Amino acid sequence: MKPSAFEARRRAVAHAHADFVRGLVVWRLWLGLATQDIRIRYKRTFLGPLWITASMTATFVTMGMLFSAVYKTDVRVFLPYLASGMVVWSFISAVAIDGPQIFVDAQHLIHSLRIPLVVHVMRSVMRNGMIFLHNLVSALITFVVLGGSVTVDSLLLLAYLPVLVAIGFSGGLILAIVGSRFRDLGPVIGMVTQMMFFMTPIMWRPEDIPDGSKWWVTANPAYHLVEIVRAPLLGTAPAMISVVVAVTSAVVLCLVAHGLFCLFRQRISYWL
Repeated sequence: MKPSAFEARRRAVAHAHADFVRGLVVWRLWLGLATQDIRIRYKRTFLGPLWITASMTATFVTMGMLFSAVYKTDVRVFLPYLASGMVVWSFISAVAIDGPQIFVDAQHLIHSLRIPLVVHVMRSVMRNGMIFLHNLVSALITFVVLGGSVTVDSLLLLAYLPVLVAIGFSGGLILAIVGSRFRDLGPVIGMVTQMMFFMTPIMWRPEDIPDGSKWWVTANPAYHLVEIVRAPLLGTAPAMISVVVAVTSAVVLCLVAHGLFCLFRQRISYWL
């Protein structure tokens, strides 16, 4: 007897939930794969993964000195602002750019091994998370050198980092699903990410633009994602609107990712 549409949908949801649970249980697998990706990238180099820290430090120190002169701002104030923003943005942009290619790049594993699809998403998020932690060390060293101090508000970083990770995972899963069906998504995301970098207050501050143009800063969700991490790094609490937008974005993305994964999980291998 052919199962009803409701029964088929119920099974699809159950299989999607089981995939997610198994993906979390085999955390050693995606953690090992992410670590292997980092090791392969810097294999036989003198500094190894420390090149991540050195590269990011050189980037925001150079840019900080340049743009602090352009904006006529004290480099001891502008450089920590730039460094903290670039560290967060590097994670957001890396997850976004990697997203459409997650399942495409892992298609040989998907076709040959029965492992949860969630593993491939967690591999990407964890790999970029490791790079984020290396970059975070660069920012912290810069803060210490420039005389920065830790405040009570700095502890909020521990509360808001999971929000950023949830957004990275759910957003990565959405992009991975859509990207496996529509291969043009990758170049589109790359283009949009580049545009958003200049539209988001990273190399510039909201107070540097006219009051009449500040509305699109508030309307930019990427600004709020950066701000919930940047503000604690600078020793202040993020604005409540940034917290609300970030948490709401995380919830919405998780719901959308859940719905798409339940609907299309069984089709992903055929799309590849």
